Amino acid sequence: MPDEPRQDAPAAARRPSSRDAFLKVFPGVAVAMFLAAADQTILASALPTIASALGVIADLSWVIVAYLLAATVAAPLYGYIGDRFGRRRALHGALAVFTIASCACALAPSFWWLVVFRALQGFGGGGLMTLAQALIGEHVEPRERGRYAGYFAMLFAAASTSGPILGAYLTEHISWRAIFLINLPLGILAAVLALRVPHVAPPRRAGPFRPDIVGALLFCIATASFLFALSSGGHRFGWLSLPMAALSATTLAAFFALVWWERRHHDPVIPIHFLQVPAIARADAVVLCFGACLFALIVYLPLYLQLGRGLGIGASGVLLLPITLAQVTSAAITGRLVTRTGHVTIFPKIGLSVVCLVFVALSMSVDRASTAVILGLTGLAGIGLGMVMPPTQVAVQTAAGRGALGVATGSISLCRAVGGATGVAVAGAVLFAVIDRAGGAATALLHQAMEGGSAFIATLSEVQRASLAGHVNGAYRIAFAVLAGFAAVGALIAATVPPFQWHEGEIDSAEP
Repeated sequence: MPDEPRQDAPAAARRPSSRDAFLKVFPGVAVAMFLAAADQTILASALPTIASALGVIADLSWVIVAYLLAATVAAPLYGYIGDRFGRRRALHGALAVFTIASCACALAPSFWWLVVFRALQGFGGGGLMTLAQALIGEHVEPRERGRYAGYFAMLFAAASTSGPILGAYLTEHISWRAIFLINLPLGILAAVLALRVPHVAPPRRAGPFRPDIVGALLFCIATASFLFALSSGGHRFGWLSLPMAALSATTLAAFFALVWWERRHHDPVIPIHFLQVPAIARADAVVLCFGACLFALIVYLPLYLQLGRGLGIGASGVLLLPITLAQVTSAAITGRLVTRTGHVTIFPKIGLSVVCLVFVALSMSVDRASTAVILGLTGLAGIGLGMVMPPTQVAVQTAAGRGALGVATGSISLCRAVGGATGVAVAGAVLFAVIDRAGGAATALLHQAMEGGSAFIATLSEVQRASLAGHVNGAYRIAFAVLAGFAAVGALIAATVPPFQWHEGEIDSAEP
């Protein structure tokens, strides 16, 4: 690919107007971001079908976790690759990886090959998310970023919650493998649209580019061992067993080695120095808690509706729409309020407090509330979740500065992916631990229901259905309580984020 001409015009001169930015930049990256976000959750409604087809139940969450874990590692890598070599070029590279891996997933011969290919797909998807947001930051004035952060939050919410609906439709009418094949034409469309985004040459940097391979490997080892320990505790290994102790030791050793290494590397994959800025560190922590709540809710709500309420695959996917509509609307309003008022820190605090109360209510009423009440509560959770991403994205990007937009945006995507993988792994561990603890016929019935889905549940007697619903409700009562804890921690951290003031189009962080 020939080098693209370097643009030496001042940043202010080459940036398009607000209208031009929307017409050129946003459509150019919207499809890429939609693909990345949708594939994080598109398998949620199809998980029981995949379990039946591939004969795996207890490790089913790894189809989701593998994608999120790889996206976590990829986010900061693509961030500083884009900072060094140009973000539009890096976006095309990420699209190529994502599309090829999607085709491999469709052809996966077994469960663990599917997990491997999902990880490769996540490695491309993590770059799509990071680079799409960084390209907006590259072409849009700081004060206007709140508006565009709202657009991205709307797109992310729509993709994340429409993913299971699309997955359910393809699974019911074609095959679960079609979920991956649809990414081929969409990936090509995204690559063509990305050519509309004006190229901005990155600033010249002294010295050769030396990728932080050691840092990436250490980060992957630390997060993989941590998530594997969370997802295995209780049903694969005992919490106090020797294998669990080995996994915990590996996690701690890799984490401390990562911190030591990244402090000394000239171009670290994990921006340790950014995390020393209070506004960035705490905003990223808020995003981590947000990711845990969002992904766990989207992944496991369809499973609850299928097992606990006896709904079909399609119905359980469609009933995610209240979350989608509420989150999209909330994100749009929040983004505009950030731009109009200049207030940044108050919205995540309110939003996660609402989410915490919703999960508490779900935990207390999961076995008594009607399906309509459950959906109303999850819609209210969508409103709270929609208030988190626009202001935190604006805060982190602007506090980091224009020269480090990629790395700063990568830290947001990294924390959202780590949070999502953690939430899915923890909720899955809780659910399967409670299921296994039921023992005997109850455990066998739950596993058969997961494999057979609504068709199997329809064949059960009233007594068996009541027994199944009772065990499912008991498991979800604990899982919702755990997610309430994630939301509470996020709300508390959001309350400590230092206040921001706008100064000549930039945000300056006030010291606490």
